[in-house]
Amino acid sequence: MNKLTSLSGTVVTRGRKSKRPVLLAGAVAGTLLPCVAHAYSLPVRGDSLAAGEMFVTAIHSAGIQAEGKDITARRHITDSSWSLLKTDGADPKVLTNYVDYGKPVYAMAPGTVVGCWRNAPQNTPGSMRSDVGTHIAGGGNHFWFRQDDGVYALYAHMQPGSLPASLCPHNATFLVNAKNSYGSATFPDIAKEVWVSGGVHVNAGTFLGLVGDSGASAQIPHLHVHMEKNGVPVVMTFDRGMTEPFPGGTGDLDGPWTRLAGHAMPKADILFWPPHPVGYYTFNGTPAADYQSFFDHLADSGMMPSIVTCANNGATYNANWVPSQGQWVSYHGMSATDFLTKNAQLSAQGFTRTSTYTCGTVTVAVWRK
Repeated sequence: MNKLTSLSGTVVTRGRKSKRPVLLAGAVAGTLLPCVAHAYSLPVRGDSLAAGEMFVTAIHSAGIQAEGKDITARRHITDSSWSLLKTDGADPKVLTNYVDYGKPVYAMAPGTVVGCWRNAPQNTPGSMRSDVGTHIAGGGNHFWFRQDDGVYALYAHMQPGSLPASLCPHNATFLVNAKNSYGSATFPDIAKEVWVSGGVHVNAGTFLGLVGDSGASAQIPHLHVHMEKNGVPVVMTFDRGMTEPFPGGTGDLDGPWTRLAGHAMPKADILFWPPHPVGYYTFNGTPAADYQSFFDHLADSGMMPSIVTCANNGATYNANWVPSQGQWVSYHGMSATDFLTKNAQLSAQGFTRTSTYTCGTVTVAVWRK
């Protein structure tokens, strides 16, 4: 059996009720859960979420932004109690008290900057500055991109100074006249002072700024994103990420989660869990009740476990995660009989066991081919 040696890293403490272990499997040739062609990347990432946090979005308004998303984040207290604030009793008028404030924002697709603003002052939560719409663009600190696929994308309401100066050449605080804009039946409504000629080209995943509360941000800090082309809203489909219904502000931190896998987000109140950047990670002390959902998240992100161990009769799991390669299968919470059965079945299918660990009466293992 493989022994765990000198692992270090984040301790995942999502801490919840017990759940029966279920199949953890990858059976796709090449890489597990591959990215879907012609789908976008989510504009936020899973590694920016602290334990117990999730991103949230809902149905957007009608019109050109009908397929857009207003993204916030919530902190889990109970399944029926999720807070916008980082701590209980925090002042809701203070921007830094919000869970989503300062979360990094990334480009959803490759494209060229055609508009931006980076130093507009922010609102106080619960109110909006009187100069929004006259000397501050509705997007506040924002980017407009013309993507390589011909679609225009807006990222709005970010923190002043957080948009890279290398991408946005406008450094003034206020616009002279935010109402003086371009725009037509086929072209987005972009303030003339915001327009960028000969803008920088970026790749999907390029850092764009930090979630804030600038422009017409409607009460609380959040990230607004939408896409449009020829005056028509564009449905945003995403290659990775997982969603869960969030009706009435109620949702289980452990799911069940549904992979986006090239689909659009549901038009409803939802929790969503964006992917982790693919890499090499170690997560120690993950409670058994949380292991399945966290496993699903990392597998959806494009990674696979290389070594998994357990402790205290399967009460917690430690795992090394690496970029996914080939076909692989992993089970946890197995009895000795379960393990022998699975090992025989998978061996007959051409899999080789690459990691096995037993703690008490519980075994966890990984097979590859």
